[in-house]
Amino acid sequence: MHLTKSNIILAVVAGLTLIAAVYYYFFYNKDTGSAVVATAPASAAELDFVNLTGQISTISFDTRIFSDPRFTRLVDIHTVVVPETAGRRDPFAPLTGTATTGK
Repeated sequence: MHLTKSNIILAVVAGLTLIAAVYYYFFYNKDTGSAVVATAPASAAELDFVNLTGQISTISFDTRIFSDPRFTRLVDIHTVVVPETAGRRDPFAPLTGTATTGK
């Protein structure tokens, strides 16, 4: 391929156009609005669900219990777990040295 001055200019313009397109696609701040579209409930069950969700969002927790002296005096009682050897590979297999009866 023979590189001429016009081919080099064309390649540079194409490269700059590509860079501008990538920048526009990834970095240009597009305000498309909310992704969730609010619509009216379609059924009575959906309306009940929306109402219950509204009630749940108003739940609050009283965290004063964590500063209560009765809570702060609690002591962690833990038991050390001692590792033990593993049991039989197949616990349901017949025991060796015992007679089995066929049923």
